[in-house]
Amino acid sequence: MVPSVRSWMDRHRIASFLAITYGFTWTIQGLLAVSGMGPSWTLSILVGFGGFGPPIGAAVVVWAAGGSLRSWVGQFFRWRIGARWWAAALVIPLVVLALGSAIYVVLGGPVDVDSLPFVGIYLFVMAWGTVWGGGQEELGWRGFLVPVLQERYSALATSLLVGAAWAGSPGTCPCS
Repeated sequence: MVPSVRSWMDRHRIASFLAITYGFTWTIQGLLAVSGMGPSWTLSILVGFGGFGPPIGAAVVVWAAGGSLRSWVGQFFRWRIGARWWAAALVIPLVVLALGSAIYVVLGGPVDVDSLPFVGIYLFVMAWGTVWGGGQEELGWRGFLVPVLQERYSALATSLLVGAAWAGSPGTCPCS
């Protein structure tokens, strides 16, 4: 990358991040929209791939600004929460699923035990939804944009600005 481009990106980290994030994600989403691809696993995976705009934008800006990509990615794996919150995160979805199923049966819904999938599929779906279905965005929005904005703005202003920026991402579009 040309040194002047890197220095411009370093001076304009927020604009650079948003331009790369939107450029990547909107390009993927735009190509999918014009492809006419119907609902399928392929479409779902490609839409999810488009969600990697924020971490790609953040990685490019961190690199251009001379930051450590290792430190930036490393924060994703440093969780500072206690065991009770881990338990809540794993147990609450299962409780909600069990209660919903019980209500369905109590209200007269048919029960076909033979058609129930393997129990492990629920854990897979939860992991898939967390990582692929939005978790990949967190390295960009929460792991990059929030700290950069908080260098200048309060937590409230930062939250509002991130919300406004996120609202412009195609993930908020009901068409995707």
